[in-house]
Amino acid sequence: MANANGWGDGASNNNIGWGKGADNAIGWGSVYSVSEAGATDIIGTPAVDPDAQSFITAAAITDATQQSAINTLVVDLKGYSIWDKMKALYPFVGGTSTSTSYNLKNTAQYQIAWNGGWTWGANGVNGNAANSYGNTGFIPSAVTAQNSFAYGFYSRTNNDSLTVDIGGVGSNGIYDVFYARYLNSIYNTINSGLIYTTSANTNSQGFYIGSRTAATTIKNYKNGTLLTTGTTASSGNVNGTLYIGGFNNNTLLQYSTNRQYALFFISDGLTDTEAANLSTAVQAFQTTLGRNV
Repeated sequence: MANANGWGDGASNNNIGWGKGADNAIGWGSVYSVSEAGATDIIGTPAVDPDAQSFITAAAITDATQQSAINTLVVDLKGYSIWDKMKALYPFVGGTSTSTSYNLKNTAQYQIAWNGGWTWGANGVNGNAANSYGNTGFIPSAVTAQNSFAYGFYSRTNNDSLTVDIGGVGSNGIYDVFYARYLNSIYNTINSGLIYTTSANTNSQGFYIGSRTAATTIKNYKNGTLLTTGTTASSGNVNGTLYIGGFNNNTLLQYSTNRQYALFFISDGLTDTEAANLSTAVQAFQTTLGRNV
């Protein structure tokens, strides 16, 4: 019916229609921009976390799935109250040497300088077991407390090898070193000499965390599960830079890795609950990107 204001069927030639509102200038009967005759809902674009957006912009991440995964990771870490503990967080997305070098926590700090024969792709970064390492520029003694320090990484490679996944030593003789799998064991030392906290490990794939939360408490985690608690006393902070996929032995590269990494982080010390929550967030991130193991 051709009413100027049509109640009832809200036919398409009404100026204002109650009922169906399919072709009306203003349609009641649905909260959608195109009602039962259409397909597009009025749903606002979800807000992107500003920290996630800063990274997406700096790293030039254009893939929508990667953008969403980054945003969710940041939101999850903030929800778990872990974000503020992060010093550096490298999600290794974008598939280039530049995009994978940026620190999600703060794109103006600790950008990785890739050295040697790395390859980059959708699944992360891959060393060559010869001369590859990533220099984070992160010096623990300048940033973190002696008895509160953690680091970790997501490995997509299963091999037993004398290669260092995280490594740093300073002129003060203090070590931060993590081997995911050597002689079927994890080796980890944080802010001490070469006295390792070890854990049996027959598969180097997964998400690894090493964390010191007290002067005599150092822990190894895999996929959010506590494996071992060590009691090696801390003796100071490393005053040299940390390497990814190699060991900065007073600026001499040793034990370069050929593993593929899909994430790396440095933070204050993490509790058991925080380690488990971080693992949950990281696994969800990798699953969204289709590179979980």
